Amino acid sequence: MIGLEQASEAEWARLREIRLTALADAPESFTSTYAREVDFAEGDWRARLRAGAWIFASEGGEDLGLAAGLPRPDEWLLVSLWVAPAARGRGVGTALVDAVATAAVEHGCSRLALQVQERNTGARRLYERLGFTATGEWEPVGDRRRERMIRITSVSTAG
Repeated sequence: MIGLEQASEAEWARLREIRLTALADAPESFTSTYAREVDFAEGDWRARLRAGAWIFASEGGEDLGLAAGLPRPDEWLLVSLWVAPAARGRGVGTALVDAVATAAVEHGCSRLALQVQERNTGARRLYERLGFTATGEWEPVGDRRRERMIRITSVSTAG
C-alpha cells in the first residue's frame, strides 16, 4: 500500500535525495537542474521544507515520489511532482496531487495552480484527468515553454 506523508524539516536529507533523483531522472520536467541543486546546503533544504507542503510517497520503505505545494496570496502552487519510473501508472501521481490539494484546503485555499512543460504530455494528461484546466497562459522557459493550469477544489469535498 502506498503511504503518503508530509515531510518535516528534520527530513531534509530525504528530500534532498528524492529531489536530486527526480532532477536526474526527468530534467526536462523541471525548471531547476541537478547541477544547481546538488550544491544546496542543509539550510537551503530546510528552508524549502518550511516554505510549503512537501509530500513523500513510499511503499515498503522505498520512496516512490514527491510533490510540493507552496502558498501564494490567492492560491496554492503545485511546484513539483515526480514519480519514480517503476511506480508510474500505479496512482502515485494522483495521490500526491490530491495530498497537496488537501494541504491547500487545510490552509483555507481551494485554488491549486501549476505550470506544466508543453512537451510533458504524460503530466498534462494526468492534470487534465484530475480536473485541471489550461488557462491559455504560456511562459517561456529557455527553449521550451510551460502552460498554466488551475483546479478549484471544493472545501467540503476535498481530502
